[in-house]
Amino acid sequence: MPMGQAVNANGDAVIDRFGARLGHALAVRLPLRTVAMRNPRPLLSFTFDDFPASAHATGAGLIEARGARGTFFACTSQLGTAQEHWTVAGPDAVGDLHRRGHEIGLHTHSHRPVFNMAPAEFEADLAANKVALRQLVPGLRRETFAYPFGFASMGRKRQLGRLARASRSVQPGVNAGRLDPDFIKAVELIDCGLSQARLDNLLDETVARRGWLVFLTHDVAPQPTKFGASPGLMNAALDGALRRGIEILPMRDALDQIGLD
Repeated sequence: MPMGQAVNANGDAVIDRFGARLGHALAVRLPLRTVAMRNPRPLLSFTFDDFPASAHATGAGLIEARGARGTFFACTSQLGTAQEHWTVAGPDAVGDLHRRGHEIGLHTHSHRPVFNMAPAEFEADLAANKVALRQLVPGLRRETFAYPFGFASMGRKRQLGRLARASRSVQPGVNAGRLDPDFIKAVELIDCGLSQARLDNLLDETVARRGWLVFLTHDVAPQPTKFGASPGLMNAALDGALRRGIEILPMRDALDQIGLD
């Protein structure tokens, strides 16, 4: 139901919508655990949600050209399928990226917003995601998670504290000082929404605060979707980080430097 639409007489839809908004707002603001960040240098991670075939074919190579690696969040029910905006990378891409040193992360099996899933339903869905990925990458452990569509709730955030090593949100900002590992801030790396001036400011802030900047995007193409990045924008972010002495790492390695077990 669109925002603001009239609801049925008993008000159930209003309650559900209000509850979802409240739950997400609490997840944004209330950490269930925090970690004092001990990284000796500023850090940057590139993350790809869903992840489209172009992220595998183009995005990974751009990062590798600088001697770095990224994090690719896989929704396993969609692997190899054509979606509205792109074709999702296939199962072979998961294994290929892993062999090349990239991180494979969790993104649920069903790609549903987690805030309206019951606890048992969410746990089963995430378990299916893990099983499918471990069939493709035997021995995969200590996975990070990305919230589908960025929506969370306190209940699912609490569950993720024991089901995943850490979880990335879409809440913008640079992570610095104390980290909420169950709701890591991230900034969208998208041509339609990130100017060069904003990119420079984010990189400068990361250096000044000795923080951790996490970029999230989807497809990588000369004419990307509104959710994606062009090679030019990715190159600007990569080169801008390296010029400033920012270390580029997949999320798992950044978490090691930060001091998260």
